Amino acid sequence: VNAASNGASSQVAPGEIVTIFGSGLGPSIGVGPSVGSDGRLTTSLGDSQVFFQLPTESSATAAVMIYSRADQVSAVVPYRFAFTGPVQVQAAYRGQKSPPVTIQLVAAAPGLFTLDASGQGQVAALNQDGTVNGPSHPAPKGSIITLFATGEGQTAPAGVDGKPAASPYPTPVLPVTVTIGGQPAQKQYAGGAPGQVAGVMQVNVQVPAGVPSGSL
Repeated sequence: VNAASNGASSQVAPGEIVTIFGSGLGPSIGVGPSVGSDGRLTTSLGDSQVFFQLPTESSATAAVMIYSRADQVSAVVPYRFAFTGPVQVQAAYRGQKSPPVTIQLVAAAPGLFTLDASGQGQVAALNQDGTVNGPSHPAPKGSIITLFATGEGQTAPAGVDGKPAASPYPTPVLPVTVTIGGQPAQKQYAGGAPGQVAGVMQVNVQVPAGVPSGSL
């Protein structure tokens, strides 16, 4: 699933953070991301790995790991896959690989992060004054809010697996649009989230003046 929206899908995009559910995928206690000596997140975490392989290639590419636990792992689809079509995915724990499964690679498969990481309910958004958006801290109409997403696909400069975002921040190759309450919102910025791993996109948009008040 897309790690932000938690929506099951048969499609993934380059740089998308994905979560795989199963059994025997990792240690009993969850392990968070680890940074290697090169300053990038590692491709092995808690003895867990995730591999992506093109049908035309003889070897697989190890993905950057975000999280590892016995029943789920999260990884970043390698940016090197610049095509659309089938790709094989395997999870591994302590060298034991799962049977390969096939998933479709597409140009983009976006999803928004939510506060409880369920992909539903309250979006993970920051108001212009830095407060976390919610019923007790609503965003004034016309103000800027910050959203976080993954699955935007290829970027310019090209995404580097496991690298925290730094200037010059990568921006999506494909156009980004946002609607709030069904109304188009003016985009101020869409690109790498400072300090966050490549694959997390920050989007700053202006709340339309004409949207109704309350939860949208």
